[in-house]
Amino acid sequence: MLARLRSRLRPSQRPEASQDLNDRAAAALDAHERVHAALFERSARLAGKARRLDEAGTPSESAQNRADRAAEEVEAELAALRVTFVDDFGEGAARAFDSLVRSRYPAFDLWSADR
Repeated sequence: MLARLRSRLRPSQRPEASQDLNDRAAAALDAHERVHAALFERSARLAGKARRLDEAGTPSESAQNRADRAAEEVEAELAALRVTFVDDFGEGAARAFDSLVRSRYPAFDLWSADR
């Protein structure tokens, strides 16, 4: 009976299809992180510096601006990767990709819940 139910589900609703997309999204993000490691490291480093200055009571607008620009660069790279991933694997891939990005990068608010 379970096999019949699975056969009626659209491919994007099948658990194995979902897991496959999750695995593909993880592989795509892993590769992207390796290629753009400096970008991710720079964003984390500048955000940390801006946070430390703020916590020390000497907030720096220029440090915060640099951190914000670095974060925007990472977000733009992830958004471009998302477009490519969805183009390659279909609309169901967007959910898998978005879920993984939210879990790996909680500081980035890349896509609103309605998207």
